[in-house]
Amino acid sequence: MSGDARNVDVMVLDDDVDLLTSVAELLADVGYRVKGFADPESAVEFAVDQKFAVGVFDFRLGSVKNGLDVVETLQAMGSNAAIVMVTADVERSTQLRALGLKVFEFMRKPVQPQELLNTVERALEYSARAA
Repeated sequence: MSGDARNVDVMVLDDDVDLLTSVAELLADVGYRVKGFADPESAVEFAVDQKFAVGVFDFRLGSVKNGLDVVETLQAMGSNAAIVMVTADVERSTQLRALGLKVFEFMRKPVQPQELLNTVERALEYSARAA
């Protein structure tokens, strides 16, 4: 991992607090500054004033909004963060919507920790090139 990538924030959004905590801790343990949210409203509110390079979002959030709704809202606000969508949802329509929103990666649960770390690293590199 490049030194500057360690200073980049990663937003994690998952309504499963245990999973949210474990993903945030995994990323923080390797040096990322991580901000985690269990609900989409808080995540969007955070993004109004803060920038982040990579988002790791669950698709099903147990609310009216899903992870792709949050991506759409953030993009409308001007965010160009690389988004990694993590979900058990395999519906073709969900995958097509993710593709249309230019989601960086669509990962199926369960995700292995090293696979997630590798994907976040690639997303950070992509985000840095796109900036």
